[in-house]
Amino acid sequence: MNNKLIGRTSVRDNIKLSEDPSYPIFKELYEKQKKVVWFPEELNIQQDALDYHSLTDDEKELFDTAVGYFCSSELLVQNVLVNSFFPLLTDPHAKMSFSTQLFMENIHSDFFEIVLQSFGLDREKMYDVAFDDPILRKKQDLIVDEIDKISHGKINPETLKGQKQVLRAILLNNIVLEGIFFYSSFAHFFALKDMAKMKNVVSGVELVLIDESLHLQNGIEAILIMLEENPEIVEDTEYVQDIRNVILDGTSLEIEYVKHQFGDRTILGISSGEMERYLKYITDRRLQELGFQQEFHINENPLRFLQKEDVKKLINFFEVSSTEYTNY
Repeated sequence: MNNKLIGRTSVRDNIKLSEDPSYPIFKELYEKQKKVVWFPEELNIQQDALDYHSLTDDEKELFDTAVGYFCSSELLVQNVLVNSFFPLLTDPHAKMSFSTQLFMENIHSDFFEIVLQSFGLDREKMYDVAFDDPILRKKQDLIVDEIDKISHGKINPETLKGQKQVLRAILLNNIVLEGIFFYSSFAHFFALKDMAKMKNVVSGVELVLIDESLHLQNGIEAILIMLEENPEIVEDTEYVQDIRNVILDGTSLEIEYVKHQFGDRTILGISSGEMERYLKYITDRRLQELGFQQEFHINENPLRFLQKEDVKKLINFFEVSSTEYTNY
């Protein structure tokens, strides 16, 4: 079998960096991630305490739930990377890019832990958010149940079946979890920015978003490379349709959760209807990035505060990636 991005290797294999890498995109993505490394201690999160205590009960609940969700979910991403597809990456530049993602997930966990501590949030409650809420639990199960098939099973990455399983793991982790579920919660924090509240926390979330846009690109590029190296996958129309459905299932779960979370209330200036349209907009972007047709045909971000020029300038300043990966 020819060398592929995913496969079995010895620890002695691929321990030489080439000036002409097999996958130059991962060298580029590593360099981009390296340039935007940050540390939560640089942010004065404690200064947002007055803003936090001025939030209404509904606003606090939305904020607390988002923080709690990220507290455990950033750790979940780390587990997925380490336990599933990272050990099967064959290319040193790909490993550098994904291991930098892994490092930044640590930074994100650290950031949300500091937020939790700064506002005296209930630790047990925060870390149990994704377990205690039945819909959040379903969202997590969508990821965990599939990934554990790889983590606990003995897949053979040299087979077409094994390649398909790994592709699905990358899709669930980098596209569905980080590219849809996370982006939904990011909107809550940016709504606070629009209200001129929680400035330092939101600055941290902006940095998290920059990282996640790169993690999203890691996943997209890995999937596109796997499809190029395994054209038989594309020929399996049932599998391709199943992959598309996985994305749509994730969106359906997130919409279900948003409706449950907001009900008929407007919180932080957002309604569940606006969030639903935003999620459909995000989903169309993810489908297009993977070569699928749009499902919902929503071409403009419906959340006005995410259309503001200052956020776009932030992305451009760091030269994160092409706009197709940063349509938040």
